[in-house]
Amino acid sequence: MSRLKLAVATRCFGMPIKQAIKTAAQIGARGVQLDVQNEITASSFGASGDRHFRKLLEEFNLSIASLRLPAQRSLTEPEFLDQRISAIKSALEFAWRLKVPFLIIHPGAIQTGEGGNFQLVSEVLNDLGKFASHIGTDLCIACEKNSPTVIQDLISSVHTGFVGVEFDTAEMIFNNQNPETSVRELHNWIRSYRIRDAIREMDREGAEVPLGQGMVAWDQFLPLISETGYQGWLAIDRTQGDQPREDCHRAITFLQSILA
Repeated sequence: MSRLKLAVATRCFGMPIKQAIKTAAQIGARGVQLDVQNEITASSFGASGDRHFRKLLEEFNLSIASLRLPAQRSLTEPEFLDQRISAIKSALEFAWRLKVPFLIIHPGAIQTGEGGNFQLVSEVLNDLGKFASHIGTDLCIACEKNSPTVIQDLISSVHTGFVGVEFDTAEMIFNNQNPETSVRELHNWIRSYRIRDAIREMDREGAEVPLGQGMVAWDQFLPLISETGYQGWLAIDRTQGDQPREDCHRAITFLQSILA
């Protein structure tokens, strides 16, 4: 399992980007996941900015594991869709400039029945997949509340380029999904794991908790990831709690103890 690499989503620190990168290195991460809406943006970087930023990462011996583009509206909402597609394409170009392998976006809830939005999202992803293939950076979609079967059907409908998947371990708990079935169904497309822990009570919504304190069986889940041949990043994230730096530090230590 030593082939798996640990990154951290720096946005969870709530710090200026340079301080967040330094913090990521201090807590033992090998890579960072960056938010290209709230942390860094293409418009704030010129050619020299790209070089200086890469030099900053090299100084702390860090790689960019991935970029994430949050969205106030998802791909499933037709209003202002053209603007969101344009923003995604700009972020893909930014990822290429920074030599980042892929960009993660959020498609939203996908309905496959009559009158659903499956076809619209498929058309959008075919457009984006073609663009991503042209510039040389992969596009990945977060599973969110969509089932593995729906995600698999969606990405299988994209024929213009590759579209990958980000697998979120907390969403697995929230949605009461079987981890082995979910990973085996999607492993051919998984390009990143969003590492979070969570608890969920019967008939109630779940809550994110510090890694190792939730319902994810990490000593079983990590070997399962390795069994599929995955050799990429595990991106630790923390969206709740008042000690994100400490929680991420403990998460890295916890995962290293299992991966050793």
